[in-house]
Amino acid sequence: MSQDGLSLGQFHEISVSTDNLAESLQFYELMGFTKNQVGPVWPHPYSVVSLGNLVIGLHEYRFPSPSITCVHQDIEGALESYRDAGAVIAFAKTDSGQFKEFGFRDPAGHMVTLLEGVTHHANALDPNGSSRTLGRFAGFSLPSAAPEISTAFWHALGARPLVMPSVDSRVWPAALLDAAGLTVGIHDEAWLDKPALVFQRVGAADRTILESPEGARLVVI
Repeated sequence: MSQDGLSLGQFHEISVSTDNLAESLQFYELMGFTKNQVGPVWPHPYSVVSLGNLVIGLHEYRFPSPSITCVHQDIEGALESYRDAGAVIAFAKTDSGQFKEFGFRDPAGHMVTLLEGVTHHANALDPNGSSRTLGRFAGFSLPSAAPEISTAFWHALGARPLVMPSVDSRVWPAALLDAAGLTVGIHDEAWLDKPALVFQRVGAADRTILESPEGARLVVI
């Protein structure tokens, strides 16, 4: 895929589909997340939680989940650029009078969604924020059968290589990227076959995996 003119915009949230919003919200609050104010954009039940610089949108609505969701100031121009670059567009909503968005998948099938504007007003995010249970958010890790191809794809979207001295690559064996303000890890699916929210906690075991009610994986290292 050609990278000329491509931009993700700015990270907004990791969007997650849930069948039971109240149950999911309760889980994340027990994990130490803070509930945030949301706007009247979506017609379905919707909540937002944050921890450190991680923001999760909980949607009681069926869609390909999870999705890395960003805000782009020129959504129609971005859609044209992505199509010209050869991206396979999964969906596009750009009709007059509706909230504009479109989505595409990376080579491993992970969804990325671009929105025309914000849908919530997260509290002031503290990169050093942490919870007693999870520790600090380190990044969102995506499995791939071909990590080199996936990493090259994200580079084409403007993601930059990231060095995190505090991360032991033996515990989290991933190529780390700064993607529109979100730390994204690309790992071999042999390490974990599902996307995972990765947290660092002092004194944690080599790897502890938790699962939210809607099926999201939380990995504490």
